[in-house]
Amino acid sequence: MSRSARRSVLVDVGPLRDSVAFRYLFVARAILLLGVGLVAVTVPLEVYALTGSTPTVGVVAAAEGFAFFAGYLAGGVLADRGDRRRLIVQTWFVCGTSFAGLALNALFLHSVWAVAVFVVLNGVSGSICITALLAVLPELVDRSQLHAVGALNTLAMRLGTVLAPAAGGAVMAVAGPEWNYGAGAVAALSTWVGLLAARDRMRPEPAAAQAVSPVEGPIRSLVNGYRFIVGEPVVRGVMVAGVVGMCGGGSLVLVPAFVDAELGGDPRVVGLMYSALSAGLIIGAVGSGRLVGVARPGRLLLVMMVVSFLCYAAVGFASVVPVVLLIVVAAGISVSVEEVLRYALLQIRTPAAMLGRVNSVFGAQNMSGAAVGALVAGVFGAALGPARAFWMYNVAMAVVSAGVLVALPGLRRARIGDPPTTGN
Repeated sequence: MSRSARRSVLVDVGPLRDSVAFRYLFVARAILLLGVGLVAVTVPLEVYALTGSTPTVGVVAAAEGFAFFAGYLAGGVLADRGDRRRLIVQTWFVCGTSFAGLALNALFLHSVWAVAVFVVLNGVSGSICITALLAVLPELVDRSQLHAVGALNTLAMRLGTVLAPAAGGAVMAVAGPEWNYGAGAVAALSTWVGLLAARDRMRPEPAAAQAVSPVEGPIRSLVNGYRFIVGEPVVRGVMVAGVVGMCGGGSLVLVPAFVDAELGGDPRVVGLMYSALSAGLIIGAVGSGRLVGVARPGRLLLVMMVVSFLCYAAVGFASVVPVVLLIVVAAGISVSVEEVLRYALLQIRTPAAMLGRVNSVFGAQNMSGAAVGALVAGVFGAALGPARAFWMYNVAMAVVSAGVLVALPGLRRARIGDPPTTGN
């Protein structure tokens, strides 16, 4: 393969090379994701150690989930009302402060109530920060590079999900929760200091900074965002496909029981299956260069959604660990392609004035879709057994995905260069 061909296959690092502001944000976000991963694996372990109560662990997790949901919705309005750069810096600081609070609580107070308060604070501030960050990124790079931005974002996020939980678990085994929380605080606050130094390079375009009329209330602003989503065929299609696609994550709740029933019950295999999915997601992001030239990205997104469900379904028929792992890697690659195309289509088809609200709705929707998928897959598992649930649930979702492919002509026919429209 020629050198130029390799460049076209591998992820395009042009945004990192061409935009100083994007390069800094990418590095800062990657560091922060490692810190977030350390904290995420520590909170349930600490809460259980403090209380010995699984329901209490669930309550804290539910409170955090609600905080993220509320923060996403609020963040969309805030990001479209003013200076997104300033909002990123402010909420990033709050994230670091909440991590520091968790570390101090682990050292001195040992209060589960304090854990809950700081987790909720982090959920609200973190989701607002993520929304503002997603809204400002299209203003820092050329619109033709948004595929690459989506792939780089996926790569950073997935590397964080692979490395941070493993490191956090190891630290918890030999030290204590305050070390993980402290590392998270250092990661957040160190990148925050750098953001202060570089914030002038992240200033959004004037049109984005004045996206919402000062006299428009927050509720009306959010309603107008929903009206745009409903009225723009491609954005609407991406949202619908996102709900269906996120349900694929529900298959993960079947993994422990499937390994126990079909693959010998070795907990190491459970870990390998989760790692195989992350590996597939990373492979898909690294090899995303070809996606830039796709003529009908919406159609490819929908096709890959069907493929990912069929891959998950194939797991239910496999009985050899290496084969299972290869299938899960293939599923991860398919999902990664979906994520890159979904990101690019949303950013390209959404005017700057709406980026905050559209990204916030999509983030909140993803959380809801994943929760619903896990619940439905769990019902399938209880009724049918893990192996049959794996293939029956995912075959059913593949059929739903094929129906979505037929039912969304606006997304299926869209070309990447088509302008946004509010027609139906």
